[in-house]
This record gives sequence, C-alpha cells and structure tokens, in this order.
Amino acid sequence: MRIHIFAVALMTAVLVSSSLAATIKVKAGDTLSGLAAQHGTTITALLRVNPGVSANRLQAGQTLMLPAVQTRTSPAITVRTASVRISAVQPVQGRLTTPFNTQHGGLDLAAPTGTPIRATMAGTVKSSAFDARNGWGWTVVLEHPNGLMTRYSHNSVNLVRTGQQVTTGQVIARVGSTGNSTGPHLDFRVYQAGLPVNPYGLF
Repeated sequence: MRIHIFAVALMTAVLVSSSLAATIKVKAGDTLSGLAAQHGTTITALLRVNPGVSANRLQAGQTLMLPAVQTRTSPAITVRTASVRISAVQPVQGRLTTPFNTQHGGLDLAAPTGTPIRATMAGTVKSSAFDARNGWGWTVVLEHPNGLMTRYSHNSVNLVRTGQQVTTGQVIARVGSTGNSTGPHLDFRVYQAGLPVNPYGLF
C-alpha cells in the first residue's frame, strides 16, 4: 500500500512569483528531489517544465519553473491510502533543519519554545508521556486510519492524554527541547504499519 503526502508548506527555496506558474531560486545544497518534495510535486514534473535541467547538477541562484498546478494558497497536505483520502495539516510553523533521510526517519522543525504543535490528522492518542529510554523527551503518538501513525517529540509540554480523540489541527503539545535535543524543535515522524515514511511524499 503506497501513501502519498503532498504540499507541506516548508520552503528551503525562495518563491519569486505567486502565480500558478511560479518560479523558485535554487539555494546552495538544494537537490531536485528535495525541491520537488518541498513544493508538492515530482522530479519528473520539474524536469518536464524545465527542459535542459540536470537532475544531478543544480547551481545556486538558478531559476526553476514550478508546474502550473502548484499554489501557495494552503499549507494542507493530502494523504491517500487506497481509496481513503485524509486531509492533514502542517504540525508546526517552523524551519526545516533536518530533512527525511536514511539516518533520520522524520523531519526536524526548529521553532521557539512554546510554539503550538498541531495534530496533522484526526486520530486517537496512543501515547502521551516522557520517553527517557529513547531520548524523545515529552512525546505524543497519534494513531490514524489505515495503519498510519504520527509522532511528535522533544515537546516542552503535552496537552493531550492517552486514549483521547483529537481533530485535525488541534493543538496537542508545545515545542520544547526535552530528551536528547540540541535546541527547541519538533521531531515529527510518520509511520505506516510501523515503518517510517517521508512526510513530504513517496514518489
């Protein structure tokens, strides 16, 4: 079963147009796959609207067109599992400091201590506790339909209890730096059937 999660409003490139045919400026360290994920599109779509661009060689300052379907009107993401469609929102307004990769199975989003952390999707609180064993600190784990689970860690405080039902966008915790943490941020992870998946989307 594949999960597709699109259009997280976390930008590491700068949008220079707000029209449907927007452009982005490539920054040092950007990759085509990373830009595609950040702007809710695919590498194939980016290459299609940017003929001549090499997928393996981007240059800082280079301008890329975004596919015409992209907009900035909503930070919402959409999760599709089989025939079920679930609306989801960004968990925190913060700066992406660690992207999803093979060493880090989630996203680190830096934000000031106390910043609200929201449930990305409606679900049930599986756990709301301090995790000292794994270094997560104050952590909330939510269960969602079709085997989906989200984890929100290093919180300064948890605002929900185990067994509680939560709605999409509900504030469930606040950003902190508890557990093994180098500064205030949210460690956000998404799992399907116990396996980590990229919150930006699987292509």
